[in-house]
Amino acid sequence: MKEHEGGRAMGQLFGPTVGGRGIGNLQALRAVAALLVVFVHLEGFLASLHLKPFGHGGVDLFFVISGFIMVYTTRNRPVSALDFMTNRIIRIVPFYWFMTISVFGIAVIAPTLLQSTSTDPVQLGKSLLFIPFKKANGLFHPVLFLGWTLNFEMFFYALFALGLLLPRREFGIIVVAGVIAALVLSGWLFRPSRDLAVFYSDPILLEFAAGMMLGLYHDRLPTVAGMARVGILFLCAAALAANVLLPLAWPEVSRVLTEGMPALILVAGAVHLHRSGSSTSNRWLILLGDASYSIYLTHPFITQAAQKAGRSLGKSPALTVVAVAVVVAVVAAVGVVTHKRIEQPLITAAKRLIRGRSSVPSVG
Repeated sequence: MKEHEGGRAMGQLFGPTVGGRGIGNLQALRAVAALLVVFVHLEGFLASLHLKPFGHGGVDLFFVISGFIMVYTTRNRPVSALDFMTNRIIRIVPFYWFMTISVFGIAVIAPTLLQSTSTDPVQLGKSLLFIPFKKANGLFHPVLFLGWTLNFEMFFYALFALGLLLPRREFGIIVVAGVIAALVLSGWLFRPSRDLAVFYSDPILLEFAAGMMLGLYHDRLPTVAGMARVGILFLCAAALAANVLLPLAWPEVSRVLTEGMPALILVAGAVHLHRSGSSTSNRWLILLGDASYSIYLTHPFITQAAQKAGRSLGKSPALTVVAVAVVVAVVAAVGVVTHKRIEQPLITAAKRLIRGRSSVPSVG
């Protein structure tokens, strides 16, 4: 994987739709982002079609959305740092712990099924606590390897919570963005060797800051109508294409430029269209957006199993294309079922355990 292997329920990972203020376009982008990442793990099928894996930019899209939503849902609300982190923990931790412990259990019981997954309890503990560590392959992958994104998310949420302690909300947002920029700059200047310093100065953190700045200033843009909306829609399509194609054309260029910048343009366009009265309410896109956390964390099991089973397809491009389409559909279906049957019940249980039936307000 390049550099690293980004509503209602998708809030568990990258920020939710909030009541009547939800942005349907961002729910749709969450669905797009989750499905993009699926193609990263269809490398076997894509290779038989003479294609390179693509879709890494789905993570960058998630990160920009996350930065935006955290500002959007808290800027004009009296949210305490404690309430904010309580909500983040309730939304992120239960399903991630469920998946991580499940993977660890499989590695212990049937190690041949997950040959690259360690049964080291220290690594399990660090994974559950969102502490980054470098594996033998040189990557910062926890037990559930996709959890590297959650390590960044939790770090960002911790910084954002600290920003909520400052006296003025706008000032806190700017300070948090400045701290992120300073961390990345220090990594560029000093080239740290310690694992945590390397991880927490990664340029990908700038995507959270970019999303925050969009959240802070998006409402200063004038609303548009008619052909101007069509123009923004075309700009969004071009940004999505750039997010997918630029890293293939220039793999040596930082993903912040090849994937993060197009993601920012795409999110900005989606938000601007929403403000101008054009926001999707398609129930299938909204459903996939809701389920995108589950899609993201469960899809590698399906893609890997499908590719092992699909070796008998031989060299038929037509059959491979059909297989890819079927796998993506199955991934989406499993994600939706998992979201409804496992993820949501776990969140409900966590709310009762942490908050009781009383009321810390739901934030984000």
